[in-house]
Amino acid sequence: MYLYPVLYTGQCMHKPTTFLILLLLLLLGSRVDSQTNGTLGNRFLNNWSMSISGGPTVFFGDIKEFKVLPATSPINEIRYAGTFSLNRQLSHIFMLRAQFLFGQVAGEKVKYKDGSLCNQYFESTLFELNINTTINFSNLIGRENPKRFFFVYGTIGAGAANWITKKRDITTKAIIATDGSWSSINPQLVIPAGLGAYFTIKNKVNLGLEWTLRSLTVDKLDATGGGYPYDSYSLLALNLTYNFDKPANGKLSQASPQKQIGPPPPQPLLAAEIAVEKQKEQAAKAQLANSKLPAAVPVKDTLMPKQNVLVPDTTIAGETLEVDTAAAIAPKKGISYRVQVFAFKDNTYSAEQIKEKLRLRQTVSKEYSGGWYRYTIGSFQDLTSAKKLMTQLRSSKEIPDAFIAKYVNGKRATPAPPHTMKHTKYSKGKIYYRKPSHKK
Repeated sequence: MYLYPVLYTGQCMHKPTTFLILLLLLLLGSRVDSQTNGTLGNRFLNNWSMSISGGPTVFFGDIKEFKVLPATSPINEIRYAGTFSLNRQLSHIFMLRAQFLFGQVAGEKVKYKDGSLCNQYFESTLFELNINTTINFSNLIGRENPKRFFFVYGTIGAGAANWITKKRDITTKAIIATDGSWSSINPQLVIPAGLGAYFTIKNKVNLGLEWTLRSLTVDKLDATGGGYPYDSYSLLALNLTYNFDKPANGKLSQASPQKQIGPPPPQPLLAAEIAVEKQKEQAAKAQLANSKLPAAVPVKDTLMPKQNVLVPDTTIAGETLEVDTAAAIAPKKGISYRVQVFAFKDNTYSAEQIKEKLRLRQTVSKEYSGGWYRYTIGSFQDLTSAKKLMTQLRSSKEIPDAFIAKYVNGKRATPAPPHTMKHTKYSKGKIYYRKPSHKK
């Protein structure tokens, strides 16, 4: 089930750099297109992550009671080690890791194979530095799938290990032999290989389990020669990986839509509500046809909203309206004022829908002008009354963008030419208008 390193040829033992060169060529030659479940960046600083892991170690060599399983008495052979890794994702299959390990291993042997008494054990403190690659079997076999969150992978690499070992008598605890010291470093080639699996958590964090067999090219770790030609030890580690530059949800963020004038649009309607609204619109069109009203001719509106705040409505008369007759306000002669509560580019909502969604008590009037469907309430001959309603809507109804629109003879006034406009400022609760010019 597990990957076992078969790299104990004489060439690899005497020329470990050959293996490292082949490994780097394999990794650098892989195509950089996409990571385990996302898109890779093209720059060197992209696609980095770091990992920490830890778990039990088991030694395999001359001083070991059982062939595979660890003994627990009279000496417990189970020890622990931890790792820290700096990783870079090269493709959706390969990842390169620089890993540092620090921990302990131990072993005991009560009797030799012939039955004679051995009664020895050893304890070793070791540290290791290696470069390894992970091969994502899930993406290699099943192809890349952005929705996949569970991955199985293999790992293989090469590095250097050093240790300080003391072999003792089980009964007397007296030191029998040693190997290595803190004052002198004598690194030896180590080849880690194994299998692992991990879950992706919100694309930023990976939680996994990894088993590796770390094989040495010498027989010195237990300070005992003969028997096993090469010592080795395994590490079963729970690991946690943090991905630096992946988005939290695994998707690129979308651009924010342009801010809509007025309050947020109502929620989409159900199919039954849409059918009812279509019937109302058809009835309204039939009523307009029977009354032989002239067709509405939209006039180009130069007051297209391009900013997030409302500007003063400096207008004059002369714009054609298309009125929602289901909620229309009878036009009045002279100058009148209405309060606009909502505007939308598409003919999606009726006046009654806006009234229900915004929880308004007043009748809502719908009209089309300048490429916008506008919704207003009230019709006042004096500006003071219109300001009072506007203030109430801004406070109680939480419609901060409500403003006053001016009408002349029932028609919404159009913007004045730029050279005739007064430079005015907008403040809360106040609307400034250009005084209409009078011909002599």
